[in-house]
Amino acid sequence: MISRVAEQSFWLHRYLERLEGTARLLDVNLTFLLDTDLPELARWHPILIASGEEERYAGVCGLDVPDDGERIQAYLVWDERTPVSMWNSLQFARDNARIVRDTISLETWTAINGAWIWLQSRDARRLYREDRHAFYAFVRESCQQILGVTTDTMLHDEPFDFMRMGMFLERAGQTIRILDIKYHSLGVTTREETAAEAAQWLAILRACSAVEPFFKRTAVSPTGPAVAEFLLLEPAFPRTVMHCVTRAWHFLRRIRSLSGDAEIGTTSVGHLQSLLRHLRGLSVERLLNRGIHRELLIILDRVALVSNAISADYFQANLGASVAHVES
Repeated sequence: MISRVAEQSFWLHRYLERLEGTARLLDVNLTFLLDTDLPELARWHPILIASGEEERYAGVCGLDVPDDGERIQAYLVWDERTPVSMWNSLQFARDNARIVRDTISLETWTAINGAWIWLQSRDARRLYREDRHAFYAFVRESCQQILGVTTDTMLHDEPFDFMRMGMFLERAGQTIRILDIKYHSLGVTTREETAAEAAQWLAILRACSAVEPFFKRTAVSPTGPAVAEFLLLEPAFPRTVMHCVTRAWHFLRRIRSLSGDAEIGTTSVGHLQSLLRHLRGLSVERLLNRGIHRELLIILDRVALVSNAISADYFQANLGASVAHVES
């Protein structure tokens, strides 16, 4: 498998997962603001911080009105100058799909292209104006449809493995960012949480489609430590960091076994194994002692290390790639 196909496959599903993750992030904040009275700077500005866009947003839009919800949503949804906007994420996903069109299935291409055509349409703009929750829900459902079509209509060989590995690494990072929204909105979690904190933890579970799985696994109310423990360490739910990293490890091992070259991927294996050991060594007590926010930053940095190692191990030869990839 040539490095160009591996790289475009890896980033194809990363961009789709980033698109869905941004929709989740914005929708959960909309929901949370309905239930909680926050100071002006704690309403939308934390979304920029958690998505890593605070500095770029200031350069593009200015900070004369630093917490303008409409402006921030437009920046993260439509702005073509924003590398991580929903518009660019879907466009980049489509560009990658077009480059590897002979690798993906016809049904996968049709689903991705259809989502891109819809996002450019008047219908999408009208839904965004009239019902923001429905707009974000439609984007999420479109991403889930593409994922299902891909899984059911493609050969499960190396391109598919790179797609899934990229998706799970991106999803791990998105779950961490959604968790970290609470810190940037309300500050450090304490043992005696306020009603506002409890409401936000419940909103975070909703953002990850994790309310029912959380209550099936635990018999406690959604406090900060309980929610953080679940979304970081639960192995059986597909949006938790532990599950995502474990699945990424599975697909990396498949790629290495299919390549037949034991030397390729050793750096990636080392970083991914280190991240798994770190997660397996975590506990509620350690989260509280270190601080949930600090631990989230550590894990996010380790996920980035894994992604960079995969790029160096497998994509380095692809110096002429036609799509510029953007780490979130």
